[in-house]
Amino acid sequence: MFITGIWFVGSMVGIILVARFALYIPARKLAHAGGLSQSATGQLLGYLTSAPELVATVFVASTGLFTVVSTNILGSNIINTLLATVAAVLFGQLRRIAGSRFRFEQAVVAGSIVVPVLLLVTGQDSALWSGIALGAGYIAYMRVMRSRQEVSGPSQSESAQKPWSGRRSHIVLQVLIVIAGLVGLYFLGDVLGDSVYELGVAFAVPAVILGVLTAVATSLPELTTFFSSFAAHRKAGTDGNSEVVHNLMASNVVNLLVVQAVGVVAYTVFA
Repeated sequence: MFITGIWFVGSMVGIILVARFALYIPARKLAHAGGLSQSATGQLLGYLTSAPELVATVFVASTGLFTVVSTNILGSNIINTLLATVAAVLFGQLRRIAGSRFRFEQAVVAGSIVVPVLLLVTGQDSALWSGIALGAGYIAYMRVMRSRQEVSGPSQSESAQKPWSGRRSHIVLQVLIVIAGLVGLYFLGDVLGDSVYELGVAFAVPAVILGVLTAVATSLPELTTFFSSFAAHRKAGTDGNSEVVHNLMASNVVNLLVVQAVGVVAYTVFA
């Protein structure tokens, strides 16, 4: 059990490091080079910081321990929300991100917590119909986000930078780093899935405990992005609330509507 525990902890630490240095940092550089708006940057960061959840979910779901998957998704979304709140408090931005400007985003984040709770309570979290419904929900989410973007459009401050103004070699390098990070996450997720299976089956560690531990590990990349975004915008004298809020919303939405849906498919096919 000791060796399995080391592999479990080591894979979690590896996921955190890869997400921090091979996903977040190059993603911020790509967003800057592309002249992306704050909301678009936040969405990009949200997608990338959900990569650890996706990798862990696929490998764990394929072992048949879907309670770990469901607990991980729910725990990750709760922890993400708490981390964003703590970061906003420390940077004096809580009143702004909790204001009427972000009512839609707040409702989506709340739904990303309520829905997995309902699925867990009713025992439908691993049902194939729930995976299909979650996938359909993601399509609806994308349509709503596209329509909202078309209506509002980027602000003048957000669109002031010329798109892709950086050196081509620099941009290509950042893309390659992100790809390498995703490949690294794949192998780390394989190790994490195997160690979770061993701890849950061979050593009878409760699935809820494994899910919570995995949720903490896979949510630490969001911790990095929330605090780093607030710090970067404070240093630049700009308002980074939109970036953080959209990072949180995108991460939670992807966790529930994409990651859990993929997990249901993996569970149905392989478990």
